[in-house]
Amino acid sequence: MRDFEDRQKIGRRLTQINTDKSKTTPRASVFTCVLILLLIVAALLAGCDNAGTSPAPTATFVWPTALPASPTVNPVAPAVENHDIRDPGLGEAGVSDPTKAALAAEGEPDQPLPTVTPLPTDATLPLVISAGDGLVLQATLYGAAVRPAPGVLLLHMESRDRTSWDDLPERLQARGYAVLVIDQRGHGSTGGAVDWALALDDIRAAMSQLAELPGINPAQIAVIGAGIGANLGLNACVDTAGCVGAVLLSPGLDTRSITTADAMARIGFRPVLIIASENDANNPADSITLNGLATGPHELILYPAAGHGTDMFAAEPGLADRLIDWLAAQLPPP
Repeated sequence: MRDFEDRQKIGRRLTQINTDKSKTTPRASVFTCVLILLLIVAALLAGCDNAGTSPAPTATFVWPTALPASPTVNPVAPAVENHDIRDPGLGEAGVSDPTKAALAAEGEPDQPLPTVTPLPTDATLPLVISAGDGLVLQATLYGAAVRPAPGVLLLHMESRDRTSWDDLPERLQARGYAVLVIDQRGHGSTGGAVDWALALDDIRAAMSQLAELPGINPAQIAVIGAGIGANLGLNACVDTAGCVGAVLLSPGLDTRSITTADAMARIGFRPVLIIASENDANNPADSITLNGLATGPHELILYPAAGHGTDMFAAEPGLADRLIDWLAAQLPPP
């Protein structure tokens, strides 16, 4: 309705303009044209306002089309290692097991990472010991299974060698000791000339090397000597800080100018075991005297007819066990 009225007004105005056209000046004609254009524009704008506001278009959500499933690799359970299937290298030195390296599950104790266990050492190893004058002493080391272990030095008697101990080294080794057995100068595989004046320095060098070997507790060294080896062992033990005990088979007060009375007095409270036989020419008198000079823990074992030095092991089958039991009580292995 309003549009119709507006159009009538525009028509009457145009009629009036045409009527007055002859009376209008050129300048007025231009003005009239501009006015007409403005009226037309105003009418058009008014028509747009009356048409009403159209509702704004709403966005329509379109669900995306499902993508095709991507190809996957079917998981395969790992094969269990057994005698038929074995992962080469798994469990070997330098190869880790990733399943063992994982963290422990919640609530379970932490599992330490596995460590590579070194291969066991040989039961026996040949060794050489350099003497002060350049002579090389031949020796055999019986290694201990558990380390560090106490070390035991075995010294044979005159005119014998390291094989004269029968199975004592192996039996000591079985009880947890590391055992060093040597051929003294002029005896067995060592060669050279017998020289008892140099022998004491040889024994000190052997005891020092035993204490420095890997797997040996340098503060737990003991010496077992027979005959003159007992005299040498007692003197060397006194001069070695790590020597904590001595076992003397048929020791003498003075054998080849190697004396023992002064050494027995100086050994202090370190335990000493003396073993002798009544049918030995120089014993049991010397052994009884030395036992009386001991100031620390000491024991004297006298057999009636067992002979001298290492010969007593054959005559008295129970001697080795008795000796080892005494040593284990004084110097317990690990």
